[in-house]
This record gives sequence, structure tokens and C-alpha cells, in this order.
Amino acid sequence: MSERIPALKPNHAETRGAAEKRRGRKLLWIVVFLFLLLAIFLFFRSNLSKITEINVSGTTLHATQDEIVQASGARLDDSFFTTDTKELEKKIGQLQTVEKVGVVKKFPGRLEITVQEYKEVALEMDGEGNMLIVLSNGLAVPLAKGEALPDMPILTGWKQGDANRASLCTTLGGMEAGLLSDLSQISPDPSNAYPDRIKLYTRSKFEVVTTVGRLAGKLGLLSEIVENREPGRVVLLEADTYMPYSAENE
Repeated sequence: MSERIPALKPNHAETRGAAEKRRGRKLLWIVVFLFLLLAIFLFFRSNLSKITEINVSGTTLHATQDEIVQASGARLDDSFFTTDTKELEKKIGQLQTVEKVGVVKKFPGRLEITVQEYKEVALEMDGEGNMLIVLSNGLAVPLAKGEALPDMPILTGWKQGDANRASLCTTLGGMEAGLLSDLSQISPDPSNAYPDRIKLYTRSKFEVVTTVGRLAGKLGLLSEIVENREPGRVVLLEADTYMPYSAENE
């Protein structure tokens, strides 16, 4: 014969205890959440979240550090985390003297800007007789204050905006320092056959005829002749010829 088992009466004390534990955990999570919100708020209000130092390094002969920082648009107290380094690099790269630029953020609050300007490759006089320094991108700028005249070729007879002049400056930028410093003058010497023909003179007493387009490929040969032969006339065109002045006199 089956017997009905009476239902157990709920333990009200245990029920109240479980409910209180749930409320306690909920309150704890609320407190933790509010604490995190307060910590985040205080962090972004502190100097730790702001740019507190901007450093510029590299070659900065023609653009001052202040000009570079101003061009970047970055300012002290700007947000460290929302500052876009690629955007800063793009803005600094618009300076005509700047060839390469890198911007790095270093926590806490430090902005490092590294700049490489275009190489100085030649000298040139303006219309008023002032000496300018020519960069490898063809830009002519005033000599840096107090800078002595470097041993570089003087460009004579060139017109601003001449595409051959710009290409020449690029080639000079890739030239070894020793050969570049030996060049004393470079002038355009166009002909019907060679519209970009140029004439170079060296401090070691060589006269060189070549073209802007061929110069880069002839640098090795030119360097070998200048270093190992007596002064003379060098032609580097379709055919390469060398004639010492002594043979011409004979």
C-alpha cells in the first residue's frame, strides 16, 4: 500500500540568505564597475593620456625643429592615444626639404619625430648674387646660418624648373662623397643629338662631357679615370673616350 509523502516546507532562512548573497554580488559588481569608470575618467584627465614631450631628431639643417613640429600639427596636451602618427608623417612630409620622416609614440606621453632631409648636392647663385645650396630634389635654399661653403659643384647656366636639372640633382644625390666634392662646375651643353648633354669640370683638372641620362651609369668609370689617370678630357656618350691634356699638346 503506497503512502503519500508530505511536501517539505521551504526553509525561509536559507531562501533569505541566498537572496542576500545575490544582492551582495550584484552590489559588488556595481561598485567595481563604478570604480573602473572613475579610474578611466581620472586616467584620461591625467598627463598620462596626453602628449607631454615632443622630440625631433635627424638631419634638420634647412627646416628648424620648431617648423617641423608646427608642420606636424601635434601640440603638447593633445591626446596621446588618439594622435595618428601616419597623419603627422604625411603633414611633415609636405615640407619641401624633407625626404623621409618617421613618427613614433612612446608611452607615457612622448612623441619622437625622426627627419631625413634631402641631401645637399650642389651650389647655385640666385639673381642677386646670393649663394644657395641645392638639394637632391632640385630645391635651392639659403645656406644654413653660419654654414661654410661646402666642396660641391656649382650649377651654372641652368633654368629653374628644367627637368634635366632636377634629374641631375637626383643623380648627384647618389654620388659618392669623394667624387661629388671633386666636381667644381656643371653646365648644360645641349646639342641636336644630345639635348641633355652637360659639361663637368673637376678640381682635379678633368673636363667631362656626358648627358644627364647617362651620368648615373657612368659614375664608376668616371671615378676610375679621375682617381688613376692624369688630367685630361673625358667623353662619356655612345662611346667613351679619354685624352690626357699632355697628348693633346703633343
